[in-house]
Amino acid sequence: MPVRPALPDAYDLPNRVNGWLYDDEATWNAHVWTAPDAPQSVAVFDHQNELDVLVIDDRVQGFEKRVTVATVNATENGDRSQDVPRAIEEAVAWMEATPPGTWTHPDVDEAVFNAPPGYELTHYYLENREVIVYYHRKGAPEGQRLAGIGRPDPDEATPETYPYLVVKAWRGSGNATVALAPWDYAHDSEMVAAREPPERCGLEIALRVARDYAADATGEEPDPLAVGQANLAAWSQ
Repeated sequence: MPVRPALPDAYDLPNRVNGWLYDDEATWNAHVWTAPDAPQSVAVFDHQNELDVLVIDDRVQGFEKRVTVATVNATENGDRSQDVPRAIEEAVAWMEATPPGTWTHPDVDEAVFNAPPGYELTHYYLENREVIVYYHRKGAPEGQRLAGIGRPDPDEATPETYPYLVVKAWRGSGNATVALAPWDYAHDSEMVAAREPPERCGLEIALRVARDYAADATGEEPDPLAVGQANLAAWSQ
């Protein structure tokens, strides 16, 4: 069971704020409001020395999917009877000013959600140092690493034997990789390069490279450019 920040006796917790709904079934150790028609959440966490109001893109995995919009310093004696309500007031103020669906995460690239032809998105990790995107080949078995069973021959890797298309970009340097993996959560040493993106190209160009690879590998025409999808030819000029 989640351990949510303690509320004072008889505190009237807001259940609905400008379309945001309190989620009593949330499994986080926080007070959480969700957007019924958008994959977004607002949460109040108690981090010992402070309480944070975080806005979260629920489509994304990784700690960096959270954006802090307000912080309340905790009292020195550890009494939360005033701290938690103040943090909730900050959350309510943000929700009143921001209807569900109108907030966008500044570091989430919408192009990720337009999967390469023949693939579907399975994971989008946003971490402090890197972004990792996993696509799975449609119709292929969902590969999982099994103890005592080696990976398929990397010299004969195909979209069928290596059904995951992985795009990784390092935040800061912009260096990226586009690789095939035999299973979910593969280590770098288990992957096989699919295409070599340009140096320091960043996520958008790496996604373009992955889409071009998938189009060649599957024989399917790529969809029109997604929102934010960079054009490789334009970038290289």
